[in-house]
Amino acid sequence: MTKRFLLVAICLLPLSLLAQSSFSIKGFGKAYKDGDKIFLSFRQGPQLIEDSTVVYKGSFEFKGTFNTKVRGYICRNDNPRYADELFDSFDVYIEEGQIILKSPDSLNNSIISGTPLNNDYAKLNGVLKPLYNKRKKLKNPDGLKADTLVTLNKTETTDVANEIILQQFNFTDGHPRSYVSLLTLGQLARTSKNLPRVEQSFAKLSTVLKMMPEAKEIIRRITEGKKITVGMTAKDFIQNDINGNPIRLSSYQNKYVLVDFWASWCLPCREENPNVLAVYHQYKEKNFTVLSVSIDVLANKANWLNAIKEDQLPWTQVSDLKKENEAAKLYGITSIPSNVLIDPNGKIIAKDIKGKELRDKMAELLGANK
Repeated sequence: MTKRFLLVAICLLPLSLLAQSSFSIKGFGKAYKDGDKIFLSFRQGPQLIEDSTVVYKGSFEFKGTFNTKVRGYICRNDNPRYADELFDSFDVYIEEGQIILKSPDSLNNSIISGTPLNNDYAKLNGVLKPLYNKRKKLKNPDGLKADTLVTLNKTETTDVANEIILQQFNFTDGHPRSYVSLLTLGQLARTSKNLPRVEQSFAKLSTVLKMMPEAKEIIRRITEGKKITVGMTAKDFIQNDINGNPIRLSSYQNKYVLVDFWASWCLPCREENPNVLAVYHQYKEKNFTVLSVSIDVLANKANWLNAIKEDQLPWTQVSDLKKENEAAKLYGITSIPSNVLIDPNGKIIAKDIKGKELRDKMAELLGANK
């Protein structure tokens, strides 16, 4: 887990104020060697709380106080203040009581227990961990070359990812009073395709959870996601291409056009580019094209241009290079990669279709015999 994602996660997490309470975290197991340094990080409002301790006789312990229940994380031997990546870490919910971490082979594989929220998290993690392991194995099987890996495992990897999402929603629906559910929905809401289902699950949460600060961000994303829906007429916009020439979306009349929102720094975007490229080459002579909108900023322009070259993207690329891309705002884009498919009449006929779903949709519209 990268430091960037950890910091983003904990920055979203303050809960309603409570009286100051005490907690303790005790970890033990074969994962720990005497002398290992263990770091604990969590937030209390704007303040980042950091602590550390050393493993002694195969175990470690933290004790502290808090005002606000919150999710933080523990990591082993990598100081999160300086490390770009944390190789062995585990999330923990800071709440009153004794929290127990049993770590058989690594901190990553810990089993957590001891307090209500951490017991809830253990239930969710127990369902998701085998799926995470399966996904990891699909991405890194022994003996397969990279191109063979993509060909053989893309569909199965997508199926596992969908099962992970399904299990997360099953948990939130079954635990409407748990803060773990609120944070899980916050994570799911970062992918715009999930938003209709997030809205349904969010409605089931307790009133207390709906009043928390984290809920406001979920509501904002749901609201933004409704700016564009299938069946609407596409909203027109103008942005400059890489040479500074203004490009108007409505100039793509009488064509199917995939408006693709991405950025050079977005790894999932870059991973999806080969799929979009394959679709483009298959259907570019059949009344189809792509218009990519980058949310890179002016200071990142060189990286944007390099990414276009590296990924060999031949279609038109546009951006206003602003901190908040105007086209992305117009289309309610809260996460990338994201896209809309527009028909020759200017109607939106699909939204956030990627991978096999994009290939199947284009085959339906413009298959080999059409």
